[in-house]
Amino acid sequence: MLTSFFGKSSPVNYLILGVFIVVGYLFGSISGSSLVITPYLLFVHGAFILLSVLMLLLLDFIIRKNHLTKSNTFAIFFFTCFISMLPVIFLQHNILLANAFLILALRRIMSLRSDRNSSKKILDASVWITIASLFYFWSLLFFVPLWFAIIQKPNSNYKQMLIPFTGFLAIFMMNTAYQLLMSNSFDWFFNWNKPISFDFSKYNAASVLVPATVILGFYIWTGAYRIIRLSAVSLKEKSNYLLMLYLSITSLLVALFGPQKTGAELLFVLAPVSIIAANYIEGFDTDRFMEKDMSEFWFKEIMLWLILILPFVFLFL
Repeated sequence: MLTSFFGKSSPVNYLILGVFIVVGYLFGSISGSSLVITPYLLFVHGAFILLSVLMLLLLDFIIRKNHLTKSNTFAIFFFTCFISMLPVIFLQHNILLANAFLILALRRIMSLRSDRNSSKKILDASVWITIASLFYFWSLLFFVPLWFAIIQKPNSNYKQMLIPFTGFLAIFMMNTAYQLLMSNSFDWFFNWNKPISFDFSKYNAASVLVPATVILGFYIWTGAYRIIRLSAVSLKEKSNYLLMLYLSITSLLVALFGPQKTGAELLFVLAPVSIIAANYIEGFDTDRFMEKDMSEFWFKEIMLWLILILPFVFLFL
């Protein structure tokens, strides 16, 4: 049973999920681009395959380090299946890079509940968010949950609220110097913020519409469950619990404000949604739960199987 298999953390889980992402990337790149193979193309695709797997491992590290789920691999299971449902993601390298830097920022944001090296963590998070914005402008919205995290952390003060501006200005000036050196131009600044588009015509394709509906439906279902359970969460865990909700809403806005709607922008939503979905699935002890309520146990088991099978089904859409 998948609840038992992914309810544990073993090396084989990571191996299977890593292979799953590699296969998803290969299918996505083959179906969405020409088959002309060059050494440069092999290098680029190899680098982005590696980046995709590293995102998976980094997300798992963040989850374990900050105890966002119990000791299982449900979250990275959801992340792998969701990203494989939308192979168009693997063709948008700027979005992949932006998301990777945002996950690095997420690592620092979630660790702020520990008061050690707070200023350094805030600076690091602001630097990663600003770098992400160079690839996808609306990544800057992640400064909002960063400020929420600063307010919620122990011993917060107004000076720490100003640190994100320092990180932003440092990257801004470094990129400006680089652009002036390479092109003797300041044009990059005027092209940085692309116009917001609400043209969802690409979503008319079944290969985008159906996976997007599944992912957003899952987000609404598990998000509502998370809000309902808010009153039952201990005071110690409530800050992280709320912060994950803020991050999920922010990631949805980042996707919504993008200059193009191809389906690839949903990548920003996948990390927080995967964590929230894992919290929903793990909300019971498997053996004990089977004795108490078999219907809900099998509902969740079937849900996991569907999430696993759907990426293969969507390949033929």
